[in-house]
Amino acid sequence: MLIRRCAQGHDVQIYRNTHPDSTLTHTYQDGTVVTLAYPSPDKDYFVMADGAMTKRTDSFETAENEFISICETKHSTSNGHIDWVKHKLDNHKVVNR
Repeated sequence: MLIRRCAQGHDVQIYRNTHPDSTLTHTYQDGTVVTLAYPSPDKDYFVMADGAMTKRTDSFETAENEFISICETKHSTSNGHIDWVKHKLDNHKVVNR
């Protein structure tokens, strides 16, 4: 399950491992096919960057830290950690309220 993706449009996402050892294939209207292979059930969260898994962990905080560090290498403006007072999720992207 997709939890968060880069608000700047880069290929960086945090997923919750809800379908361990399965493969999800999605075909977009333009014909692009994206395949996501969920890892084994030993970790609850994983971070994907540029089509490759970069981190597997049981802690959302650890996954979010990895996500933020990858986003900061790709662009200079980052929303950082989710602060539910200042931010909201819009299509899995953190935006200011």
